[in-house]
Amino acid sequence: MFNFKYTAIDKQGNKKNGELQAKNEKDLKSALKAAGFILIKAQKKGGSKSGSSGSKSSSNKTGEKKVSMFSRVTLKELTIFSRQLATMISSGVTLLKAITILSEQNENPLFKQKLTQIKSDIESGQPFSNALSKHPKQFDKLYVSMVRAGEESGALEVVLNRLATSMEKNQELRGKVKGAMMYPAIVMIVALSITFMLLTFVVPTFTSMFKDAGMQLPGLTQKVVDVSDFLRVYWWVVIIGVILLVVGIKKYINTPKGRKKLDGLMLKLPIMGSFTRKVSVGRFTRTMATLLDSGVPILMAFDIVSETVGNEIISEAIMVAKSSIKEGNTIAKPLADSGEFPLMVTQMIEIGEESGSISEMLSKVADFNEREVEEAVAVVVSAMEPLAIVVMAIIVGTIVIAMFLPMFKLSDLAG
Repeated sequence: MFNFKYTAIDKQGNKKNGELQAKNEKDLKSALKAAGFILIKAQKKGGSKSGSSGSKSSSNKTGEKKVSMFSRVTLKELTIFSRQLATMISSGVTLLKAITILSEQNENPLFKQKLTQIKSDIESGQPFSNALSKHPKQFDKLYVSMVRAGEESGALEVVLNRLATSMEKNQELRGKVKGAMMYPAIVMIVALSITFMLLTFVVPTFTSMFKDAGMQLPGLTQKVVDVSDFLRVYWWVVIIGVILLVVGIKKYINTPKGRKKLDGLMLKLPIMGSFTRKVSVGRFTRTMATLLDSGVPILMAFDIVSETVGNEIISEAIMVAKSSIKEGNTIAKPLADSGEFPLMVTQMIEIGEESGSISEMLSKVADFNEREVEEAVAVVVSAMEPLAIVVMAIIVGTIVIAMFLPMFKLSDLAG
């Protein structure tokens, strides 16, 4: 056993120095990995420094996970990678060595494969940004452009930290949006399940009773019975129809025309419209501030931001604004003229332009907008709850009334 002095980082990018006993560097790496740390460098007492990439067998471990068609790199994994890479570079580790360490320690087989390919490209003399651009599904245009700006300015670790912070904010925003949609979706699924059970199990029991009594069914009851009979016999047609409808709608909204129509509709809906606009404007301000802070040229920043806002209508407004800026106009005016950006946002941007602190002002607007999104989430949830309950009550109530109408008639006959 030997005493090793080591430098390691955790998954959040925090650096730790310490000493540990181990047989060799490989065992030291395993012990630190079990404790949630990634080894950056190790020094045997009385020996020479060595990086964790020295073990050649690490990339050829038996039982290594294979990349499947379902493998993907999550936003959280990309955030952690960016933070760890920034910490390593700021600690004096070379980019190539840092990528090697992170690829060896990565447990996601797809991410590991991509990092290995990036490492090979860097070894062949390509810039880091060029190597990243070959993997657009994992590293989008925003990521590549910011890394390129970081390489050119010599502040790659600063840019990577900004990227990590931006992705954390984006992750938080996505969580809020998903949370807002979760409750109404669950209520609607429950409502549809109850309706299906009533129509296929409960209604037939009443129907046989009414037939035995030889009754003429009221119009509403007859319609419910017809729907029940259809579902019992042709339930598979309904399932296939729903699947085809979902696939058809998904294909349509994946076309430019369909996406634009859906995004336009989302902005016009009473409560959801305001919420959707706030989310898109929040993405615009946060991403724009990050890009400008990192030294990305403003026209290129507009190109990148237009692809990240998540709404085609607002994206078009951004590109129109870009054309106007090319002609020498300010940023705020074309955004205000589009009618898609709140007045407060364009006014704050105008103040930022006049004071020469546009990126700082955009960050403040993004912070304010994120607080508004939180409030909008609460409004959407509070509005959706009663709406979903009312819809469920109408569906179930209609079926119950339809079944009780003949019962009243039957009691009159018995009387």
